Amino acid sequence: MMLLPTLLSLLAATVPPSSSLRLTVKTVDVAPPRAAVIDEAALAERRTRVEQDPRNREARLDLVQGLVDAGQHELALVEARAWRAVDAYNLVVVRMIGDILSELGRHEEALRVYSAVPELLPEDPEAQRALATVLKQQGDLAAARARLDVAIALRPQDARVRFELADVSLRLGQRDEAQRLLQTIVVDEAVAQSLRYPAKQRLAQIYAGNRREARRAGDDAHVERITAAIDALEVKGGVDHDIKVYLSWDTDRTDVDLWVTNPAGEKVFYGNRQGQFGGELFDDVTTGYGPESFTDHAAHRGTYEIAVNYYATERDTFKEARGEVIVVLGEGREDEVQHSFPYRLFRPKETVVVARVEVSR
Repeated sequence: MMLLPTLLSLLAATVPPSSSLRLTVKTVDVAPPRAAVIDEAALAERRTRVEQDPRNREARLDLVQGLVDAGQHELALVEARAWRAVDAYNLVVVRMIGDILSELGRHEEALRVYSAVPELLPEDPEAQRALATVLKQQGDLAAARARLDVAIALRPQDARVRFELADVSLRLGQRDEAQRLLQTIVVDEAVAQSLRYPAKQRLAQIYAGNRREARRAGDDAHVERITAAIDALEVKGGVDHDIKVYLSWDTDRTDVDLWVTNPAGEKVFYGNRQGQFGGELFDDVTTGYGPESFTDHAAHRGTYEIAVNYYATERDTFKEARGEVIVVLGEGREDEVQHSFPYRLFRPKETVVVARVEVSR
């Protein structure tokens, strides 16, 4: 639902965008706030269910998650390890143990636990992707790249893995490799448009960077060739934008949505894809992984709030969704900068505000 604009936002709406605007971004949250008080009766009921059937994964998950929600991480770790003792090959409990250790600040232990995920299922590309996501969120891009290399070797035709590999390669400074991978997605007509178009957007970003270098070198002929390549991609609005946002997530059969609220208090999302200031959402991916993207060519003064909403899932267990939001400021310009914001959502209908972009003179 679109919020009624306040007097301040109405005034902001009358101020035309300007190339002299200053854009900054700040982290807000990684996950929604959890419950502060343990419901002892509910926890007792969950423990009883586990005692009655120690191999009941749903009961185990409910108990561990309840303790995590209440901030009782030490107890949650004890219960998670007890679960793994009777269900050693369950990827859900392995990742939960890693998450709990991370919350406790025991990061080296957590990484060792996370590394067990692909070891349990070495031929499963999804296990490799799951570990790559965790490694990206921890800032270990080289290790994430290695896991995605394994995933693509196991499933060479998976365009989604190629897209993720291109993203990590780009962030590692491997621009040529990222360009090659994105080009394979763009030219493949069998790939869904919901992935091909974001691939075109990212490829256009790389081309724009190449064009800036060609201009600085005074290579006019190369500038013309790159401009023609950018035009051929037919990216709506071109490659010069104040704000660009990408959302991705790591869980199949889930529907996670990108919400961007502009300075007028208007929410741009799947139900309102074109904002009054010109910001636009591309695509609404409802079956898993994304990406979804938002573009605003000329930002207005004020605050842009970037949130992730967990709309729904078809999964029966382990309904958590996690992923990444990438915010690009000054896309296509000399001062272009990218920021990455990880997020976790524990169950459908939860929302987390991951970042705010402030636009000022």
